[in-house]
Amino acid sequence: MTWIRRIGERLTQLPSRVVDIGLAAGLAAAISVAIRTSPPQGDPPDVVAYGLGLAIAGLSLFRRRWPLGVLVASFLTYQVYNLFDYPGLFPAVPLSVALATAWAAGHFGWALGIATWVIAAPLGFIAYEMWIEDRGTLGLLGRALPDMAMMAAVLLLGESVRSRRALQEEQEKSDRLLLNVLPEPIADRLKNSEEVIADAYPEATVMFADLVDFTARSGKIEPEAMVQALDDLFTSFDEFADRHGLEKIKTIGDAYMAAAGIPVPRPDHAEAVAKMALAIRDEVDGRVDPDGAPLAIRIGIDSGPVVAGVIGRNKFIYDLWGDTVNMASRMESQGVAGQIQVTQRTRQRLGSSYRFERRGQIDVKGKGEMVTYFLVGKR
Repeated sequence: MTWIRRIGERLTQLPSRVVDIGLAAGLAAAISVAIRTSPPQGDPPDVVAYGLGLAIAGLSLFRRRWPLGVLVASFLTYQVYNLFDYPGLFPAVPLSVALATAWAAGHFGWALGIATWVIAAPLGFIAYEMWIEDRGTLGLLGRALPDMAMMAAVLLLGESVRSRRALQEEQEKSDRLLLNVLPEPIADRLKNSEEVIADAYPEATVMFADLVDFTARSGKIEPEAMVQALDDLFTSFDEFADRHGLEKIKTIGDAYMAAAGIPVPRPDHAEAVAKMALAIRDEVDGRVDPDGAPLAIRIGIDSGPVVAGVIGRNKFIYDLWGDTVNMASRMESQGVAGQIQVTQRTRQRLGSSYRFERRGQIDVKGKGEMVTYFLVGKR
């Protein structure tokens, strides 16, 4: 049921101490009720006491930090209790909590061994008494069935929670992997079985950043050192993207592509990309490659309409298409080392909040003569 699931989710989000205190109070109340409702020891077990045991076991499975220690302590307490002639408390109530929790935590051998002992030991003692008194032992089966049913139910409860937890962990792992390649809103849509994901955005800003001559140098660098250097640098870029709210699209060799305004539109997309571009330029400045040669980067930016979507079925990729993407790529490839080259429309969107240097007209492949600018910094 939905409301039960919501209660369970909220319980799992509570601090450990709060949950443990609540469970302790519930267990104490349940034992008090069991004392009042249970018949004298040796009589058939009361269904209320057993029902409370299973209910408390189900609650306890939400949070238990020491399942094996609790199980052993509960079992020893149970054994000590049986040495005295107390009224029927049915210590299997708190023991069931420990058994179910230990099973859910994966301590199968301990849980199964103790459950077997709880059933077999009293039966063995009763059988011995019947043998001494020369009575039949057929009645043992009737006495064993309630205990066997309860222990089986408790262990099945533990198994169901263990399976649910394992499934939840695998689901969370899959979600994390999916979020590594797709934006969260797109991943949610994909999980909801949307067949084709393609969106048009009238306003977005796209950035390409490429290390100058790094490909040529890579032939002289050890593969591990080269990959490590790129990983360190691009990890910094990822942090900048998170900080400024950009969506990392992909890396292509030693090139890095990111965008703002997708998949969630935002009015300040150009400014967000400008901030990240300046952070990237400053980060690369002063860095060296594994051979000690200084690194340099070219950055290109353009703003305008884009189309974004998911392609592939076995290996998903979230990508962008359109003239804005092509123009940002041209701004990078035909740029200058250490500079951030932007188009006229990106400059207009950034306005007077930033400082620019006019590069002048350049021959852009596929576009002809265009006026471009270098982004220098923020005013």
